[in-house]
Amino acid sequence: MNFFDSVVSAFKNYFNFSGRASRSEFWWFFLFCILLYLLAFSLAFEELEQTLSGVKLKEGDPAELIQVFISSWIGIAFLTTFIPQITLSVRRFHDINKSGWWYVGLQIAPGLLPSIFIFDLISVLALFLFIFFMSQEGSEDNFYGSNPLNREL
Repeated sequence: MNFFDSVVSAFKNYFNFSGRASRSEFWWFFLFCILLYLLAFSLAFEELEQTLSGVKLKEGDPAELIQVFISSWIGIAFLTTFIPQITLSVRRFHDINKSGWWYVGLQIAPGLLPSIFIFDLISVLALFLFIFFMSQEGSEDNFYGSNPLNREL
């Protein structure tokens, strides 16, 4: 799957948690997200700098900061790609014959742990384990469907 096809597929399957996604689809969409975030950051840098310098943040109340972030180009780019990243990751886990609940265990649960050294270490290890799983080659037909590379041919 090429760059354009993977981006189209990710947005076409916006809320689709079933099925499988190939390695190329996952990593091309990952590259798309990074490029989109860099473009959004470059468009919003001066605007955010001016807005944040004028904003008086109350201590312990990040609501105003979140509002500024979400209304910027970076926030729009993040909100646009947030759900497809999750669904694509779940379908990628399916490709290596693992449940989509692995995404919750490796990406969401570590973020909920308190910020203590051992939990920070667990979070970093979970990130490396996630990258390891996303780099694995998908198996032939499995419980979650046929191999997505066979469908592309």
